[in-house]
Amino acid sequence: MSFVSIGEYISTLDEKGKNHVSDFVNFMKEAFSNLSPKISFSMPMWWIGSKMYEGYVAISATKKHYSIHFHDENYIVKLKQELPNCTFGKRCINVKYGDEAAINIVKQNVSEYLNSKI
Repeated sequence: MSFVSIGEYISTLDEKGKNHVSDFVNFMKEAFSNLSPKISFSMPMWWIGSKMYEGYVAISATKKHYSIHFHDENYIVKLKQELPNCTFGKRCINVKYGDEAAINIVKQNVSEYLNSKI
C-alpha cells in the first residue's frame, strides 16, 4: 500500500495501532521538531539528512505490536540487552501494545540516537 501522508498511514490502522503510532509521532514532533517526517517504505520515517543512509528512525504497526526501526543496528543490540521481553528484527524492535516501560526506554534510545547524529 502506498501512503501520501502520516495521517493517511495512521487512518489505516486499528485503534491500538492508531493510538501508539500517534503517540510516537507526537513524541517526535515535540522532541525533534526540526526533523520532517515522510512516508518511506510505506511507513512514517524521520531522516537525519537528505539521504536515508545518513540515518533514520521509523515506526510501523501490526495487529499484535508496533515496531521502531533504526538505521544503526548498534542501537538494536543495546536495546536487546535492556529489553529482553521484546522481540527484534534486523533493524527494529517490536513493542507489544500496552508495554509502556518498553516504549519509554525505546524513546530514550531514539533521543540518544538522533541527538548523536544531529
